[in-house]
Amino acid sequence: MGYTYVMSDLHGLYKEYLQMLEQIQFSEQDKLYVLGDVIDRGPDGIRLLQDFMQRDNVVLLLGNHEDMMLAVVTLEEFSGEEYERRMFHWSQNGGDVTAHDFFCNLNYKEQARLITYLESCPLFLPDVRVNGKQFYLVHAHPYTGKAWTDKTITTESLADIPEEAETLKKQVLWERIDGTECFDEGSTVVFGHTPTIHYQEQLPMAFWHGSGCINIDCGCAYLARGRNEGRLGCLRLEDGAEFYQV
Repeated sequence: MGYTYVMSDLHGLYKEYLQMLEQIQFSEQDKLYVLGDVIDRGPDGIRLLQDFMQRDNVVLLLGNHEDMMLAVVTLEEFSGEEYERRMFHWSQNGGDVTAHDFFCNLNYKEQARLITYLESCPLFLPDVRVNGKQFYLVHAHPYTGKAWTDKTITTESLADIPEEAETLKKQVLWERIDGTECFDEGSTVVFGHTPTIHYQEQLPMAFWHGSGCINIDCGCAYLARGRNEGRLGCLRLEDGAEFYQV
């Protein structure tokens, strides 16, 4: 039996990701969940996605940065007012490096493969069980609407629930947990999206433990900009062990 690990918000830091895999001695018997925001800000977001795609034991959940990417790369025409609006939004959030890599360095077949992969990634996983413990994995915030424990919701399957699609996506990909919310319903929420410095004054950043929740975004977005208060964190679900990689 292997271990179950969770990372989040890698933001293009491929080297640190590989170093973390080496640190935890990640093997084919282990499983890794990545809670979104793999791309943008740092240089190697596309390379990270390609790495995940070839590993059967890595599960990527969608983050808001992947959502911004999909909003651009799935357009029928890469010109006009709608393209400019979406591209500006993505660019303002650090997407230039990823956009350049996608459009300039990938052939159409690889572009299509990446789009299909991202559209198949779950938006959240509300019932991950490890050693009798239940975890709710999500990029930004648990969904407060229908529980949706009976099936996996992806960007592709949102078409099946049009009445909830926009609200659901906005909440689980974009909304921030404010630090005072309580999640005590039998499972522990594990999330990223908001660097832990917003919840506690600890540098370099470390995991933040709230009421029934754990924030594991330790600021790779900062590290990608050369700020040493950020680092990559990895949580082991079996025993709560914390690993950090600068």
